[in-house]
Amino acid sequence: MSKPAAAWQVAVRDTAGTTVRTLSGADARGLLKAAWDGKNSAGRLVPNGTYTWTLTARPADGKGAALTRSGSLTVTAGAAAPRDYAGNDGVGDLVTLSSSGTLTVQRGTGKGTLGSKVSGNGWPTSAKAVPYGDLDGDRCNDILVRLSSGALRAYHPACGKAPTPTTRYTSLGTSGWNQYDVLTSTGDVTKDGRPDLIARNTATGTVYLYKGTSTGKLSARVKLYADWKTYKKVVGAGDLNGDGIGDLLAQDKANNLYRYNGTGKGTFGARVKVFSAWGGSYNAVVGVGDITGDGKADLVSRDTGGNVWRNSGNGKGSFGGRTKIASGWQAYKSVA
Repeated sequence: MSKPAAAWQVAVRDTAGTTVRTLSGADARGLLKAAWDGKNSAGRLVPNGTYTWTLTARPADGKGAALTRSGSLTVTAGAAAPRDYAGNDGVGDLVTLSSSGTLTVQRGTGKGTLGSKVSGNGWPTSAKAVPYGDLDGDRCNDILVRLSSGALRAYHPACGKAPTPTTRYTSLGTSGWNQYDVLTSTGDVTKDGRPDLIARNTATGTVYLYKGTSTGKLSARVKLYADWKTYKKVVGAGDLNGDGIGDLLAQDKANNLYRYNGTGKGTFGARVKVFSAWGGSYNAVVGVGDITGDGKADLVSRDTGGNVWRNSGNGKGSFGGRTKIASGWQAYKSVA
């Protein structure tokens, strides 16, 4: 610096503009150095991705304007970002299963489209893949797989890899998981820093919460709702309103789309209508995380013609109009 500073401050912000950490100091002379350990104000590692920093330094003599400088940096050794499987770049990815048993991570580009792929072969086509989050704490997102036997496993692929049947896994139950027609993760709904699982019983429509635990498994289920059979889709959508808590989307048989905001206590608030007469032709709706690079959770859907659409999240609990991002996806047995 050209002259001493009486005090300085560095604000680190994510792509949504939220300040994740503020560093400060006093009486800086000559060279000002600020070191950030990659943790937020709560002491947890921030998710991988791009961040900006802004420095403000007030002159010690009180004369002239404060010095300001800004820049950006990329975190690649932080926590796994929501739905980021293949890039460690903070961008959400899709998971598809082909009719030949290939499980593919379709990488988001950060520009609202899908790019390169990472695949793992050898899966039974009856398997149900559930993109989850980092259950075992290795900073790489895990994928839950339900087998036709009713067993549920948490596969732990290395960062940037797609799982195969021989990938290391944790058993979450050897039977009984076939009772659910919905298995979806909406991220952290309890504010303990761990992803959680939502399940709906096929016969009764009862919705349950399975909390992720520090042991890398799931807790006993907790009943959330008695009968959600009126909904044809229940989607773990991630944090839609920017409060750091996972939210749910539910589409009823009249094609109204509703949002249920997570409370941070393992429950959800009253429903809010997002769209009317929406998505009647969609056979898959996925809360894909941020694929546009603006720090806001987006929605990706596949219609019966195999077209893939993106609705960009606005960070306030809703979405913009749809944009076509792919076609010819009718061959995939599942999109998650």
